[in-house]
Amino acid sequence: MVEVILQIIIPITMFGLMFGMGLTLTKADFKRVLSFPKPTIIALVLQLLVLPLVGFALADVFGLSVMLAVGLVAVAACPGGTTSNMVVHMGKGDTALSITITATATMITLFTLPLWTKLALDYFGASDSLVIDMPVLKTALQIAMFTVLPVALGMFFRLKIPALIAREPMISKLSTATMLIAFFGSAFVDTDNLLAKSAVIILPALLFVLSAMCIGYGVPRVLGVNQKDSVTIAVETCLKNILLSMFLATTALKDMDAALASVVVGLVMMPIAIGIMVVYRLSNKSPEAVMSS
Repeated sequence: MVEVILQIIIPITMFGLMFGMGLTLTKADFKRVLSFPKPTIIALVLQLLVLPLVGFALADVFGLSVMLAVGLVAVAACPGGTTSNMVVHMGKGDTALSITITATATMITLFTLPLWTKLALDYFGASDSLVIDMPVLKTALQIAMFTVLPVALGMFFRLKIPALIAREPMISKLSTATMLIAFFGSAFVDTDNLLAKSAVIILPALLFVLSAMCIGYGVPRVLGVNQKDSVTIAVETCLKNILLSMFLATTALKDMDAALASVVVGLVMMPIAIGIMVVYRLSNKSPEAVMSS
């Protein structure tokens, strides 16, 4: 039963989720990167280079077990998800910038995520005399099959059958719910001491998301990015695509501990990301607020 969930249900739901994301995108979303070069580049460097290093550091400091450590690094190396676009839009951030960062980072992650995961396996596995093979090229192709391909198909069907756009929320919600149910179902069937393992990863996960928030907002501001775009980047760095890291954990790594790190980060990140936008909205409603441009 667990093998069916990991090898069939989760990949199918991942495909559906990314297809839904494709329905929300157009070529203009990728071309728009040229309109937001500075904030987009800063966000990509933070998401795909700096935050994985933060994940490495936290996993090392807290002495996490091999697969929990690898799972934390993997989720740290993931791009933002479509949820970040919704949170930014509802909070009156820069929605176009958010979509641009999400779409661009998702494509780049095809190459960077397997590399970070391999580095984590080599580093943390070696320390425990554990050897786990994860071929980078094969993993990259596997991720492409369930990310780039469905996104491209979604964009294609958006052009050919515009009515499908209205179905995107249902497709995304159904895919997300199915994947989470499948994960928790397999976790309770196949994992011992699940609560104890979750407790171990809670503090590192919380510190990671808080670090992502501070880095995502602070670095752009120091580099001269305006408040609106900096807040948008902060949400992008906080709200990771945890379903992508869960997909990697359950398919390439075939380990529930690695996926558990994604679940715990997922529980922590949403309240913090929403909090960022609430504070932003309140600060800009204040008569004393000074808008940056």
